[in-house]
This record gives sequence, C-alpha cells and structure tokens, in this order.
Amino acid sequence: MPGSDQLSRTQLGAARVLYALLFSAVLLAWLNQQSLNLYCQQRYHQSCELPMLGDNPLWRLGGKLNQALVDARERFFDSLDGQQAAVAETPEPAPPPMVELAPNIPVVTVTLDTPSPAPVKPKPVAAVAKPAPVLPVVQASPQVTLNSSDEVFLVGDSMMQGVAPHLANTLLKRYGIRTTNLSRQSTGLAYPGFFDWPRTVEKTLREHPRIRLMVVFLGPNDPWDMPQGKGKPFLRFRTPAWEQAYRQRIDAVLEHAQARGVQVIWVGPPNMRQERLSTAMAYLGELYRQQAQRHGQHYVSANAVLGYRAGEFSSTVDNGQGGQLRIRADDGIHFTIPGQKLIANQVLALISFPGPTVTGH
Repeated sequence: MPGSDQLSRTQLGAARVLYALLFSAVLLAWLNQQSLNLYCQQRYHQSCELPMLGDNPLWRLGGKLNQALVDARERFFDSLDGQQAAVAETPEPAPPPMVELAPNIPVVTVTLDTPSPAPVKPKPVAAVAKPAPVLPVVQASPQVTLNSSDEVFLVGDSMMQGVAPHLANTLLKRYGIRTTNLSRQSTGLAYPGFFDWPRTVEKTLREHPRIRLMVVFLGPNDPWDMPQGKGKPFLRFRTPAWEQAYRQRIDAVLEHAQARGVQVIWVGPPNMRQERLSTAMAYLGELYRQQAQRHGQHYVSANAVLGYRAGEFSSTVDNGQGGQLRIRADDGIHFTIPGQKLIANQVLALISFPGPTVTGH
C-alpha cells in the first residue's frame, strides 16, 4: 500500500540518520580517546578507560593517529615560526648616510619652557573625593635584578591569571620590560597529560632567550590522586610516592630555569576558606619552598603578603586607613583586584631595577 511504503521509507531514513550519528560519535571517541581520558582524569581524578577497549590495538590506533596529526600540525607551525624569525633577523639594507655623526653621542631630551597661564581663582568644591585605599606591602629587600632588555615569564593557573596583568602592565609601563604570560586555568603539576608545565617552561625559555626571570604561582588544582601512566594505579595524594613524583616535577621546572640562567620567584599559595583545601595548600607550599631553596631560587608565601597566620583565612585586610579592604573572591580561592595587586606588588618588591624608569611613576 502507498501509505505503508511511505512509512517504511521514513523509518529507513530515520535509521540511516541514527546510524550516521552513532558512527560519527564512535569515530570521534576513537580519535579523541586520549583527550577524553585526560579530561576524565582531571575532572574525577581516576582513570576512565573502558576495560574491554583499553588494551585493544585497533582501539589504540585511533589515539595514535590523532596524536600523529597533532604532532604534524605542531611541527608545521614551528617551521612557519622559524621562517618568520629568519626573515625578521635578516638585516635590511641601510639607507645612504645623510650626515656623518660621531659615535656614542648622548641623546638629550629638551623641555621647552612655556609661559604659565594666569592664576585662576579656584571654585569651591562641594565634596572632597575619598583617597584611594593604601595597599599594604610586606617590606622585602630586592633579590632579583632586571634590566630593560630583559623579559619576564609568568607561569601558573587561574590565580596567576589574575595577578599577571598587574605585573605585566607595571613592568612594561614603568621599566620597559616585556612579559610572556602563559598562565592557564585548571593547570598545575599533577596532570601533565592535561597540560605539561615542565615541557612548556623548557620550550618557552628556549624560544625566548631574553627571559631572565620566571614567576610561578599555582597549587589549587594539584591536591588529588595523581596518574602515573597507562595501566598503573593512581598515586594517592600525600603518600611518599606521590610526594616524590611531585617534587620531581617542581625540580624539572626549576632545572629548566637554572639551565638557562633564569631567576625564579615561586609564590606559595595562600590559605583557603575550605579547611581541607587550605591544609593541602600549606603542604604544597612547603614543597615549593623546599625545592626552590634547594635550587637557590626565591620563594615568597602569599600568606605573608596577605597577613595570614597559620591556618587563618580572611576575605579582608586592614587598608591602613581604619577600614577594611576586600582581597578574596567569594569562592574563597581566588582574589579580588586589590588582592591581585597585593601579590603583584610583593613580587615587584623582590626585584631591583638599576636602570631609569620609563615614566615618572
């Protein structure tokens, strides 16, 4: 019957669409199995591989094929960057000289005096603006020296993402120092498959030889069980095996810096509102401090900057004018803009700038 034939064709078309969607989903999972597993590890802190497929060579082939495509893409873009760098380094022919000048003639900036305007009688002001709050800064002797030709590398998670703009703006506007900011949320040292900071540090320092200082600020994404490789059980947080592996990753970051003659300021994470997370941050902060000092690098605790004592947490600090300044976000982890500036100012207080400032700040 015509109606029955039409129904059969509709059902057949729907089945084809369903099979196509199912095939596409399996194909995407086959190619992106490593990314899916890494996301699952980062989200749930355990392995999420399917037991029946994990050791299947045909299933593994999809992950290897996708990785090969990613590696080929990275090599292609690296080759383009190398060609652009070679073009940029090619000296342009110098124009014919117009005037012969003696070398090393100092540049003199001349300010023209202009007649002062006639004095104007000020109008009465209805209200006086409140002065900006004074951000307290822990006094510290500069330990790092930078010149205007040097660069600074900013490493870390979402905490550093908040602090980095204040550091970068001050360094550039006041001292003419450029920064490379690769801070990225949800990153740390516990899940290199998700984001590999030691590898990123090594690559960045190799490609930017003018970097003379690296500032590191991370921690809240790391106090979890940690993967140690395919088919192996996760390392339990704070066990001796976990601590050994984590110290090695801290060392890898510091060793890459040491190999390039780069100074490091490692900022330890502050206390958190949640007690369990705060205790974990105190533990990680001690690991950062010990490893940084063993490598002859600099460590500053954010707790000292914020005025926290052991185990203490507060969303505000005294602004020095009889009031309170809110420094922590509502989540009890991140910082408000004043809190970010506190951390940035303390890092800057550890740096000596022997050259002239760019502005009159």
